[in-house]
Amino acid sequence: MWWQLPAFAAALAFFHTSEFLIAAATDRENLSSRSLLISRPYVIAMASGLGEFAAEASLAPDLKRRLAERLSLLGLALLVAGEALRKAAMLTARRAFTHDIQYERRPGHELVTRGVYRYIRHPGYLGWFVWAVAGQLLLANPVCAVAFAYVSWRFFRERIAFEESTLRRMFGAAYDAYATATPTFASPQITLKDALHCLYVYE
Repeated sequence: MWWQLPAFAAALAFFHTSEFLIAAATDRENLSSRSLLISRPYVIAMASGLGEFAAEASLAPDLKRRLAERLSLLGLALLVAGEALRKAAMLTARRAFTHDIQYERRPGHELVTRGVYRYIRHPGYLGWFVWAVAGQLLLANPVCAVAFAYVSWRFFRERIAFEESTLRRMFGAAYDAYATATPTFASPQITLKDALHCLYVYE
């Protein structure tokens, strides 16, 4: 059962290192320690996941083993899929992809509608959402899997609502047309059931 811990550690290392390296390659002028995407709430969340794993493995090892048999491989597959989707979004958008919401249109800032953006708006957020929840499935953490899904959903729902308003201000009718033709997974108008349907259709 213990292969999950090194797999989870490797996933974390790859995620944050690749985020920084891609940002360095595509948007060096905005590169900073924030490009690693490590914050205090994030560290607390990941520590909570490790805490749940340790507590359940210690207090109920047989139950934990049965959960791992059912969840860990699924979690690993979804983790890889989420990571791949996010990195595809970053590499497709290149300089248009930033870790901070842009309030003004920068020189050379384009509306990206090709690649994975043809199928869904904000694919990077969807990739991160899937990656975050999948990490807890990999660890067979039922409590944190549900908590991560709920908190991440709320976070992205609010962030996307705000980001959509800035994109409409920057790109006007072009963004309205793109938004009309292309779904997103966590807008104020979309329910969690709709979002799961979008994920199913994309896969």
